[in-house]
Formats: sequence, structure tokens, C-alpha cells
Amino acid sequence: MAIITLTSDFGLLDPYVGIMKGVILGIAPGAQLVDLSHDIPPQDIDEASYALKSASPFFPHGTVHLAVVDPGVGSDRRAVLVTTERASFVGPDNGIFSFALDEPGSQAWALDRPAYWLPEISRTFHGRDIFAPVAAHCACGVNPTQLGTRIDDPIRRPALMAGRLGNGELSGHVIHVDRFGNLISNIPAAWLGDARWTCHVGGEQVVGPGQAYASAAPGELLFLISSNGTAEIAVREGNASQRLGVSAGAQLRLRICQRSNPWRNSSSRADIP
Repeated sequence: MAIITLTSDFGLLDPYVGIMKGVILGIAPGAQLVDLSHDIPPQDIDEASYALKSASPFFPHGTVHLAVVDPGVGSDRRAVLVTTERASFVGPDNGIFSFALDEPGSQAWALDRPAYWLPEISRTFHGRDIFAPVAAHCACGVNPTQLGTRIDDPIRRPALMAGRLGNGELSGHVIHVDRFGNLISNIPAAWLGDARWTCHVGGEQVVGPGQAYASAAPGELLFLISSNGTAEIAVREGNASQRLGVSAGAQLRLRICQRSNPWRNSSSRADIP
């Protein structure tokens, strides 16, 4: 039986997550259920997409990923199944699976077969009534052609872009702030090579990348490579988001300052040009 992950903005105070698990286990009692995150900020589709994109590659082939961050619940937005060569994704057609649509072999299906839903459909809880049952049927091996109709126009959300500006300069954006206040960008580490760079963000600048959080003194701003392989700004034993007044979507710039990198960090105050 397949693994089913669950991602939502429901939190754990209310019984909504447990209810979806109950529906799944009623259809697929052998499914292995994994909570990816239920602390997605309410209605934050981009954060949910980031969580899924970051975590899904580490799950076994054939995993079903159920995601419910659904500001349009009860409207005419479609329910969707996205299949790739490695996984299936079930949830609202609101762009939450944009990253999966770019994966090899991806296909999208509008979930329009009520036989695979619960008998009664609420206008406020499609996670229980549509998405959880479909995810369970996927885990049981039901073919996507039985669950819905193939579509070629699933919703995609516009992505924040990173770019090479020339003259040794890169630009990008903060795409995620984790619970430690670390700023995760979309500038890939591969663009940095073995050079040292000055990163300008939030009115400050910091030179790096450093090797680890311990490369800086407590309370010091540092620039390093995140576990996802992109540029990250942090404060050792502190909160970079609070210190810099920066949240997801903020721009950052990197300028090359030395062609080889001895893995050192320093920081100083400066205005972003």
C-alpha cells in the first residue's frame, strides 16, 4: 500500500486533519499516513507549494501527496490530480502543484467522477469529501482515467525568478522564511561557484557563502547554502527575518567580490543600491 502525505493550513487544534485521515483509512486501511505540515499559513498557496516541492523528492516512488490549502473551496475551481513519473498529487486546482507540472511525464486530471468521492459533498470541506477519498483510491491503485478527465490547462502560479544580471551580479527573491527566521532564496548554489559574494538584503550586506551556521558568531548575520541548495541568509542563534524586516517575496542581490572562497563570513551595514 502506498504512502500518503498530508499538507494543509488546518493546524492541529481542530479535528479536520484527523477527519481526513479517518476517511482515507476507511478506504485504504493499509495506507501509511505521513503529516508533512499542517502549519501552512492560512490560504498561503505558495508556502504549501514550497513545502511540497522541498519534501516530495525524498519520498518513495508511488507516494500520493494530498494537499489542502484551498481559498476557493465551494467555488467553481476544479479539483485536480497531477501525476508524474514518481508521485501523485491531489488537491485544489489553484497552482499548488505548479512545480509538479514541470516534472518529467506530468499529467493533470480534473476530478469529476463522484463515484470516488464521499456520498455527500460539503461546500466548505472538500479535503474530507473529495481530496481524501481520491487520495485513498490512488493509494489503492485506481487508474487516473477512472478518477477524472485529462486536462491540459491546470492552473499555474507565477514563479518569482532568479537571474544573472552580468558583471558578476545575481538577483533573486526570498521564497520561504522558516520557523527560525532563516531567509531561503531561489538563487541556486550552482550559480555561485567557488567565489565569495556580497549579498545585499534588507538594508544590510553580508559576505559568503559560509560553511555552516557555526561559521558566524552568535547574533551575527551570515550567508550560506541552504539544505535545498540555494542561497540562505540567517542570524546565528537569532532571526534574520525579524532583524532585517524581510519576508517572503523580498529581493536580494549578490555581487561577486572574490574568485575563491575561504569559507569566511562578515557583515556590515549598507543600503541596497
